[in-house]
Amino acid sequence: MQKLHGSVTLFTNQPEDSLEGSSERAGFNLSGGLTDELSFRLYGNLNKTDADDPRLNANFATSDTAMAPAYREGVRNKDVNGLVRWDASKHQVFEFEAGFSRQGNIYAGDRAVNSNGSDLMDELANNGVETNIMYRQSASIAHRGSWDWGDTNLSFSYENTRNHRLNEGLAGGGEGSITSDSEWSTSTYETYELAGSASVPFKLLGLAHNGTLGFEVGQDKLDDPHSVSQGTMGGAIDGLSDVRNGKSDSKYQALYAEDNIELTRAWMLTAGVRMDHYDKFGNNFSPYVSSSYELTQDLTLRVGIAKAFKAPNLYQANPDYLYYTRGNGCPNQFPSQGAGCYILGNDDLDPETSVNKEVGLQYQHTGWNASLTYFRNDYDGKIVSGLVPYGENDNGAYLLQWVNADKAIVEGFEGNLKVPLIGEYGEVLNWNTNITYMDKNRNETTNQPLSVIPRYTINSMLDWQVIDDLSLSFTWTRYGTQRPQTLTLTGADAAGDELREREPYSLLSLGANYHFNDALRFSLGVTNLTDRRLFREATNSAAGANTYNEPGRAYYLSATYSF
Repeated sequence: MQKLHGSVTLFTNQPEDSLEGSSERAGFNLSGGLTDELSFRLYGNLNKTDADDPRLNANFATSDTAMAPAYREGVRNKDVNGLVRWDASKHQVFEFEAGFSRQGNIYAGDRAVNSNGSDLMDELANNGVETNIMYRQSASIAHRGSWDWGDTNLSFSYENTRNHRLNEGLAGGGEGSITSDSEWSTSTYETYELAGSASVPFKLLGLAHNGTLGFEVGQDKLDDPHSVSQGTMGGAIDGLSDVRNGKSDSKYQALYAEDNIELTRAWMLTAGVRMDHYDKFGNNFSPYVSSSYELTQDLTLRVGIAKAFKAPNLYQANPDYLYYTRGNGCPNQFPSQGAGCYILGNDDLDPETSVNKEVGLQYQHTGWNASLTYFRNDYDGKIVSGLVPYGENDNGAYLLQWVNADKAIVEGFEGNLKVPLIGEYGEVLNWNTNITYMDKNRNETTNQPLSVIPRYTINSMLDWQVIDDLSLSFTWTRYGTQRPQTLTLTGADAAGDELREREPYSLLSLGANYHFNDALRFSLGVTNLTDRRLFREATNSAAGANTYNEPGRAYYLSATYSF
């Protein structure tokens, strides 16, 4: 029977600026044997992170009486997860797992459209009210078997998520903003999945193969009554049900096959295909192939290409779901005729697809490790909010839908370098650096960036093992220029501050780990050592790429007791 093992960890993070939210966390894990055949694992977590004070970004409020742009919401989190393992025999294992979590936000004053906020939102933010509480329950049973001919896995899983939230406005200036502290709604999301696979080693044409066959069968169900509560303002919409409900579901099945082939001692090839079928979106085939070849004992070439897809979510595909703009959100080329615009869900959407390619080299030699990878992802049929109306309602409001429209490209390079400075393998002092460079990140139809991200990111760390029980680390992170879109969400040309970039900046951090004895260890450090501060300057795109805060200097400490 396995011995009982476990640990308890306490953690705190304290910002130097009292307007930034602090964090406290306590967690535990416990594992061991119940009998010779039964063992268990149990872990849990309690966490609270305070919301940032609404005054943090006060310099960027639109007036003396308006709310400032909010930054980080706080969170209260409780979770527990348990697993029981039954080793029925040496080659047959069953696992039973269940979990529960409760996560509540601590409101910080964020809103989508209303740039000035409201007295209610200001009160909720100043009082640290939870405006969204999510409960998640999960359970699964799995079997793993080893046979004379190969290995198998079979599992069934279930998850239920209930999102209890204060209702937000669905139209006009209140869209995306809390309008009442007493009107709550609950959305329920459930998933069921049965999955299995079998891996079989075999010989064919004198080559060693390891083949895998697998399947997945599942269903996703959503019930969100509030999402379909937006009225049609007296104007009928063709095709929209008279009685709408927030219930929608999607059933899917998938089959996949993969073969790992050892062509030579230096050359490995992996090829596979996956077929997915959704009851609402039909079939999709996703082939892929990758290969690695040892050019020398120290240098390896890796290449790969794969097709992937992403099904529309249950809101986008629900024809009963719509949201309404009273005018300001209408497309630039189709301004409101006085009755605003509607965007409806579309049950004729196709999945988004992409073709993803990689080519990379890796060098490893006596503690040195260097790699460089080129990647390119070509997306087709991205799901976007349509900007061309397909009709009008009786009141003259334009009708739009979610559509498959755009092609997009994400392309760049990623590099890694590990240098052993002291010690043959860097066991005393080593230097690790990771660099990501984004060459393209754009919608090919509109020539707009898919998201506001740095042109490049550099993470570099020095690790020093001072003595057996003490290690120190020094981290430097550099973010490149971040550029905003040059078109607004309605298709108009951005102007003025909407085009402002976020300039490159760096962050420095120090950390230490100390093993007091075999049972007790500590970690402590300082993040953002130089207190480099950046701020979110608007609730929307009015300040260009200045859409987030970079938290200031903070101090963290954790202690772990193991037994």
